[in-house]
Amino acid sequence: MTRPRGGEDARTEGEASRREAPRRAPAPAGADAVRVRPAALPDLDTVVALRIALLREHGDNPVYSRLRPDAATRARPLFAAQLESRQETTFLAESRGAVVGILRCVEAQGSPLLYPSNYAYVSSVYVVPPERRRGVLRALMGAAVHWCGERGLTEIRLHNAPENHLSSGAWDALGFEVVEHLRLRRLP
Repeated sequence: MTRPRGGEDARTEGEASRREAPRRAPAPAGADAVRVRPAALPDLDTVVALRIALLREHGDNPVYSRLRPDAATRARPLFAAQLESRQETTFLAESRGAVVGILRCVEAQGSPLLYPSNYAYVSSVYVVPPERRRGVLRALMGAAVHWCGERGLTEIRLHNAPENHLSSGAWDALGFEVVEHLRLRRLP
C-alpha cells in the first residue's frame, strides 16, 4: 500500500498531545440511521478489530496476504498514536447500537512541485459485510468531506485493491476516479 508522504508512522512536533475532536457531520434521522463519530482512545479495541478484519478480507492480495500472526498486538501502539494525532482522524459508523464501519483520514503533505500543498488521504475503510449497501460508506465519506472542509483541504486520495470490484464500483459512485496504479515487484 502506498502511504501518505512520510509514511503512516510519521509524526510532527506536538502531535503527542490529544487532538481536538472535529465537529460531527449531521446524521440522518430514523431508527436504522447510520451515525458517524470520531473514534477516540477508548475505541482502540474496536479500531484494531475492524482494521485487522479489513486486512484479512483481502487475504488474496499480494500485499495484504502477508499479515503477521501478531498484527493485532503490533497495531495497538500504532493505532493509538493515530487516534491521538492532530493530523488525522478515524471515523466510526454506528447503526442500531453497533459499530458497523471505519474510515481513517489523514492530512498528507503533497509534493512541493505540485498543487495542492496538502490533501486528505483516506485509508482503512471497512464496512462489516451484513451492513454493506446500506449507506454506511456514504455516511463515512460525508464525515470525511466535512473534516476536510474544516481543514481547507480540496482533494481526497485513496488506494483500493483492484480485485475488489464492489469497492471499485462504490468509489466510482462516490466520485473518485483512477489516476494511477500501484505496482509490486518482489525481489529475490
